[in-house]
Amino acid sequence: MRDWLLTFHILGAAAWIGGGLYSWYSFTQLAKVPEIAGKSLGALAGTADRYFGPAATLTLATGVTLVLTQDEWGWGDTFVIVGLGVFLASALSQALVSSKVQKRILSAADSGTGLAQAMTGFHRSTAVEVAILLVAVWAMVVKLGT
Repeated sequence: MRDWLLTFHILGAAAWIGGGLYSWYSFTQLAKVPEIAGKSLGALAGTADRYFGPAATLTLATGVTLVLTQDEWGWGDTFVIVGLGVFLASALSQALVSSKVQKRILSAADSGTGLAQAMTGFHRSTAVEVAILLVAVWAMVVKLGT
């Protein structure tokens, strides 16, 4: 069971990070084509919750299950605390920053003005989000604190 949980934990994290990198790339490319930016960015943004929700949930659920079922890992392990902290930081970042940046992008794309400025905020917030997730991967790989 441990191997399956760990495999799905890694797949969830890979999907989460890969999706973030793909969003960064695709939003940037679509923003360069004003004629299609509004509808295309809106379509991508509309599917984000259906993608990132399951990826983040799979990562969290398998991580929690690993800690609950494996004697070798506990809630006090530094890498587990980092993982939970990253999940919380990502959720807060999404709720407080990224969702607002996304609304600005969609509004700017629809109106045809200010898209470049909105994309600057998007690049910054996405870079922070991906960096947060990469810290979690590093902490898990090196089993930080053990």
